[in-house]
Order: sequence, then structure tokens, then C-alpha cells
Amino acid sequence: MQPTVGATVHYVSYGTPGGEYSKECRAAIVTEVSPESKGEGQEIVGLAVLNPTGFFFNRGCVRHEADPHLANSNPAVNHPGGTWHWPEGV
Repeated sequence: MQPTVGATVHYVSYGTPGGEYSKECRAAIVTEVSPESKGEGQEIVGLAVLNPTGFFFNRGCVRHEADPHLANSNPAVNHPGGTWHWPEGV
């Protein structure tokens, strides 16, 4: 599945260094697909991230797919902060 402008994806927030806030999956809308994308699994996109406290815009986000053997009930645990992935079950 290739990302397109307007697609809904999950962005993984970084959390805070002190652990006050953990990594979280946030809803995001694809605003651009980089011509530097290298195909399946290497897609680079720009995102409008929808946070509870407002919008965050991020360019150059790389797709990350979790290892299915490391599946966890909290999807954010399976992905590094600053990356995006397709919502679970899509």
C-alpha cells in the first residue's frame, strides 16, 4: 500500500526524556509524499499530526513497520518516535 496525500496514518510521538509522557500513536494526515521515497517500506511523507492540544506539522517522516514477533498491546512501543505507520488492522 502506497501513501497518498489525504491518507490517514499513525505518527509516533517521541515522548519526553524524563518519562513524564510516553510515546503515543497520534492520528495524522499525509500532506505530501516525498520524491525521495524508495518504495515499499521506505516511504517518506509530510504529516499534519492531530494532537489533543493542537496540530503539529512534520516533513520527512519515514515509515516504520514493526516486527510482528515483537507485537505489543501498545503499538507505539513497537515503533521509534518520529516515524509513521499504517493504523493497525489496515
